[in-house]
Amino acid sequence: MDLAPEAVLLIIRKRDTEIDTPAAMTNNRLERFAHNLDWNLLRTFVVVVEEGSITAAANRLLLQQPAVSMALKRLEQTVGQKLIDRRPGRFNLTEAGEKLHGQCRDIFAAVVRLPNVLETAGEEVTGHLNIHSVSHAHNPAWDRKLDAFFRMHPKVTLSVTVATTVDVLSAVERNIATMGLCDGIIPDGLNKSFHIRERYALYCGRGHPLFGVEGVDFNDLRGNPYIAFIADVLGGQHMNSVTAVRAIGSFGQQVRGVSCNVEEVMRLISANVGIGMLPDHLAGPAVKAGQLWQLPPYSDLPTTDVFRISNPNSILNPAEAAFLAHVADTEPLDHCLSHNLD
Repeated sequence: MDLAPEAVLLIIRKRDTEIDTPAAMTNNRLERFAHNLDWNLLRTFVVVVEEGSITAAANRLLLQQPAVSMALKRLEQTVGQKLIDRRPGRFNLTEAGEKLHGQCRDIFAAVVRLPNVLETAGEEVTGHLNIHSVSHAHNPAWDRKLDAFFRMHPKVTLSVTVATTVDVLSAVERNIATMGLCDGIIPDGLNKSFHIRERYALYCGRGHPLFGVEGVDFNDLRGNPYIAFIADVLGGQHMNSVTAVRAIGSFGQQVRGVSCNVEEVMRLISANVGIGMLPDHLAGPAVKAGQLWQLPPYSDLPTTDVFRISNPNSILNPAEAAFLAHVADTEPLDHCLSHNLD
């Protein structure tokens, strides 16, 4: 069928209008960008940022320094933005570099988790759970949840890593951990549920001069060596009410020992290496056994909250999805209340 010239012209105009819509143009531009981007450049960029220098990145990647510099230059040309401010004595990410690095972390976290996502479950839930936790975040309701979950899904496997507050947060943010159990300041982008509350008191060991002394004053504590948790840093990122007691009482300036493990902190205090703060429900048995002695403050003791945290943007394998749903309603435990009832 022959079309009149006017009809052909209308069809051409209609086709051109459809192709040239803003949405179509944007999609085409993004597709071309993704097609032209050398994804290896992103990996190189991430290593450069992590190492903080071109030379260190080249050593890690087993490349020559000029090759890494050229890769960074090509990436900057591709994205049309300067990513790193490199001048004598300076190596700082630009605003564009910060944004790209955040996206790269998400990309590589997703790639790392692909084997778990691709696990075929059939009728049974399979997969691996990776939990990162601060030490001794004990809640019997959590243990019951674990028992019930593995009864239902016996082929699921689990690894638990005890780490610092900062490391737990980092693992969850980078999608390395299925779930984290930690205190500190939880970023707004993460899901969190109240898990436990602990009350802290200050203690010394049997060999300390103040052991057995009643009514000790804050002034008596000044100059005493201190045993701290790694996150317990005066003015630090995760400074909490426990750390604030040190500031108020003007003690703990000399930190003699640090650990992220409650048992190790208690061991060092009992061995008279220094004084330190401990959850009072954990220190109680050692106090009764004559191994620890409580120091001031004696009232209005500080508390810390531990949360179950997860990343809503994480790509979950079947086991992880089932586990997060299963433990979502775990009953929290306030050790302050249970301790008062003892």
